[in-house]
Amino acid sequence: MTSTSDSRQSNQTRVYVRETSVVFLKTNERFGGLSNMAPGFPLRVNGARIRTSEALYQACRFPHMPEVQQLIIGENSPMTAKMRSKPYRRVSRQDWDFVRVKIMRWCLRVKLAQNWREFGRLLLATGERPIVEQSSKDDFWGAKDSDDGTLVGMNVLGRLLMELREQLKGDEAESLRFIEPLAITEFLLFGQPIEAVQAAPNAEIPGWPPRRPSHVDADPAPPSDPQPSLFEQPMIAETKSADAKPPVEAVKRRNEPVRFPRYRDSGLPWLGEVPEHWDVRRNGRLFAERVETGFEKLPILEVSLRTGVRVRDMENGARKQQMTDRSKYKRAAKGDIAYNMMRMWQGAVGVAPVDGLISPAYVVARPFSEVDPRYYSYLFRTPAYMREVNKFSRGIVSDRNRLYWDEFKQMPSAFPPTEEQTRIADVLDSHGRLTARLIRNKRRLIGLLNEQKQAIIIRAVTRGVNPDAPIKPTGIDWMPEVPAHWEVKRLKYLTKFSNGIAFKPADWKDEGVPIIRIENLNGGDHFNYTDRTDLPENMLIQTGDLVFAWSGNRGTSFGSFEWTRDFPAYLNQHIFKLEGYDFHRKYFYYLLRAVTKHVEDNAHGIIGLVHITKPALGAIFVPVADANEQGEIANKIDEDLDELNQAAEKVHAEIRLIEEYRERLIADVVTGKLDVRHIEIVSPSDESTADEDDALEEDLEGDDAEVMEGADADN
Repeated sequence: MTSTSDSRQSNQTRVYVRETSVVFLKTNERFGGLSNMAPGFPLRVNGARIRTSEALYQACRFPHMPEVQQLIIGENSPMTAKMRSKPYRRVSRQDWDFVRVKIMRWCLRVKLAQNWREFGRLLLATGERPIVEQSSKDDFWGAKDSDDGTLVGMNVLGRLLMELREQLKGDEAESLRFIEPLAITEFLLFGQPIEAVQAAPNAEIPGWPPRRPSHVDADPAPPSDPQPSLFEQPMIAETKSADAKPPVEAVKRRNEPVRFPRYRDSGLPWLGEVPEHWDVRRNGRLFAERVETGFEKLPILEVSLRTGVRVRDMENGARKQQMTDRSKYKRAAKGDIAYNMMRMWQGAVGVAPVDGLISPAYVVARPFSEVDPRYYSYLFRTPAYMREVNKFSRGIVSDRNRLYWDEFKQMPSAFPPTEEQTRIADVLDSHGRLTARLIRNKRRLIGLLNEQKQAIIIRAVTRGVNPDAPIKPTGIDWMPEVPAHWEVKRLKYLTKFSNGIAFKPADWKDEGVPIIRIENLNGGDHFNYTDRTDLPENMLIQTGDLVFAWSGNRGTSFGSFEWTRDFPAYLNQHIFKLEGYDFHRKYFYYLLRAVTKHVEDNAHGIIGLVHITKPALGAIFVPVADANEQGEIANKIDEDLDELNQAAEKVHAEIRLIEEYRERLIADVVTGKLDVRHIEIVSPSDESTADEDDALEEDLEGDDAEVMEGADADN
């Protein structure tokens, strides 16, 4: 006699024809992303980051064992997360067999809501075909191969995915953006009730128009019923409150900042109109000066032009310093605003991340209780505010002007309500994390393109363009063989390396001749200028000149460059000018690019940042092609690199646009031109705003060193 459960299971068995179905087995297949094991679809529930839907599903087995949930979610891979749960499965929640399908359905919808574009497009790409998870062992969640080539099993996961696909295509699509917690007992994560999950407000699937939300019919079956049908219980109950399913218009409004409903004139030309409920206050009503000394054991803080205030690395930094007298250094408490008096007009201002010591030439401003310093750190770094700083600064000559506390406290600033300051800062912090992640990924793409280019260059300058040319050994690791008729010489016999100029902050002007820094060689358009007349003429770099950055970031800003700008400029101290070489210029440029990787591997410096001395650079052996071949080699490299260069330039342009948009967004939000109070914060809160590359680039540029040295030298 067949039991009721066996009968139900046999009634749910399906047969699928492989050729007419979407079948997934491995995660790297075309539709492998449908698998719960697929990486690249991260989730966030109750603020916890969860790498895969498999880890979330397994964690839901153990609401009564938070420590086991932590073990599962802490695993890096979905398979190890699944294996981590196995020893505890005998103590899974008592109703697990009754609720597991509901929980799986919920997990899949969370996966969609939080990966709306990627997972949604994948689901829709399956069209109308059956979705089947192929399995060799499990014919409940998947289906097994049969002798006739069909797939047979209950295929519960595939059928849940098909159900989700149809809802995504239909009138229920908008309701899938908001996922209520399941109406089951002890639906907990780490001891806390699981909260509702919502899609990012700006998530759209290209080509799929927003649809009006619809009500879902039928309540879930009670836990006492062992799920007689797999798919008759909807995820979202009909009793959900009206504000839980916002209309399409509200969803659209959440997607982007909007104007405030009413404005008034601020009375300040640089600020213009502000929201009607905002105030304008002088900084003296927002901050008090903090002048406290005698805290010599605190860490040294430095003010960065790019990332604000940070703790200075006294041991491992490229500018290692030991400061013996800290008695004059001022204490900055965590949350204080600190700025460099001479360079606040350039953005040398930020919030102290910890209690620390600040140079006596800096100002420390303690925020009052109604002030969120993060908001003001953003405001103070806007171009309009930095121009105002120049107006309030004073000094004997313009380039030595300082913004003293007495002038700073007289400066007017926007003053939104306190909770609005915090909301603005939270949104901009979140946007900054997402922007940093996007830029970091694009930089990595540029790095891969550069690796391809480097391989092409090395091959050409060490072997030439004739693959049949006789070769000879060199005994040199980075170029073991070269054409037999070529020479091998040290660099010091081929060219002269002339040092750049050690410019100080006093040399920087708003106009004059540009000063080339590493970032300018990498395409950066922000220049400092000098009007000095005592500089050697041979240090004036012209279009087409070759230079070598002897200090820089591995893989990007270290090595040989060609000055391609259509104006002359001076080199700073981190860059050599190449003079006196008797080669085809472009060939010699590529020869130096080829040797860069070898130089990096043998250069001194900390991880990321490297440098090489002039004698060490001159001692390196390089291949020297016959004079008649140099132009041909250069032309062949140009041809081979053209497509890669175009791709890299496109990515560089995208980065510039992202940075420009970020700057414009900050300026509009902190001055009240745009309202972001309704924007949902979706960026992971534990991801750093500034990545390692940012810090390395800034160390390379020398901004912080010059800020600190310039400040200390005057006291």
